[in-house]
Amino acid sequence: MFMNANLFEPGKSKSERSFIQSAVKQNTRFDGRKANEFRDVKLTFGSDWGTVAVSMGDTKVLAQVSCDIGTPSSARANEGTLYLNVDIKGVAFLDEIQSTHDQRFLTLNSLLERTFRSSRCLDLESLCIAVEQHVWCVRVDINVLNHDGNLYDASTIAALAALMHFRRPEVSYAEEKIHTFSERERELMPLLFLHYPVSVTYCLYKSSSNPLVDPTLLEENAADSIIVLSFNSYQELCTLNAGGTAPTNVRTIMQCARSAANRSKALVQFIRKALELDAERRLQPNRVVGLVDLLSDTAPLLSFKHLMAENVRQEVVQKKISDKPIPSTETVGDEQLPADTKIDEAPMDETTWLSVEQNTWIEQQVKNVQQSLKESTQVAGKTSKSKPNRSKNKASKKPAIRKQDQSDSEEEVTQIL
Repeated sequence: MFMNANLFEPGKSKSERSFIQSAVKQNTRFDGRKANEFRDVKLTFGSDWGTVAVSMGDTKVLAQVSCDIGTPSSARANEGTLYLNVDIKGVAFLDEIQSTHDQRFLTLNSLLERTFRSSRCLDLESLCIAVEQHVWCVRVDINVLNHDGNLYDASTIAALAALMHFRRPEVSYAEEKIHTFSERERELMPLLFLHYPVSVTYCLYKSSSNPLVDPTLLEENAADSIIVLSFNSYQELCTLNAGGTAPTNVRTIMQCARSAANRSKALVQFIRKALELDAERRLQPNRVVGLVDLLSDTAPLLSFKHLMAENVRQEVVQKKISDKPIPSTETVGDEQLPADTKIDEAPMDETTWLSVEQNTWIEQQVKNVQQSLKESTQVAGKTSKSKPNRSKNKASKKPAIRKQDQSDSEEEVTQIL
């Protein structure tokens, strides 16, 4: 039984894989979504700072952030540390065989470390207390409560939301002693971010060229290839993880990258909006959410579709208000003139800036240039060029040069008013 335990996981048997392949070929999904449609993301913040529960459909993840004072590494003596750990023991069928558990555990941990640690999203230098002596060590523990596909995205959203929600105490270092202030003495300090990474997962199949975004467990296990893209709010690529047997081309990857960049930017906006609502909720009395409320449905849920729909409505209303025609008026002194009236302005006369002699010289130069242009066009139109014509052209050019020399000498003598 233990040798074939992974076959009991949805999408592992041959009949299920062939059935999923045929459904993808017909552009149908079992939950009624389109190929480029995401599941709704719901956030719930706990009473403790850095406690967040994330649900994407039936996939549920709980993240908790903690910090402690430790020693830095010798390579980076002025930077704190960030450690991420994922626990998938809460899902029964993932722990039936040791090889399946280790493979998923290592893959998920490596992806999160590349997304957060390798991309250096946190400002680790701000976590330093004393160089080469004391730094803050931040730890993110992610517990998988239920697995229905796309653990990568759920874990990334949970880790990012928990880190943004977390607050650490303020400390002072004097005379080689560390003093930690309580919340009553000084306010807790949030973590500093350089950027906000979010991952998006796509599944590819040999039977279809259209990738499926946000796959369920059945679609994920039956996929031939999986692409995981991590973008930040500036739409910069942080990580790219692709593997499988399905052939991919540049067009497909670029299509997934554009969609993932827009999705990541929208998710970061959603998390910020959810944090603002949670801050408002904390100001109200008797609004404490415990661990039991997080695991049940009694805690207040912040839905992605609901919050983003409100933002879209507000933008539409503001755009309609800004598009309304406003009667504009132009003020001249204390009087107001309607916008339709036109004020005739006299054209600017640049000739008044120069003296009379210079104006006459400029007019003469313009006439000479026009005459020379006419003669050059006549000469170019003739098929045969004769020597007398060339002499005439040379003769016509000599007076212009003499006039220019005379004008240069006149400019030195005449005074400009």
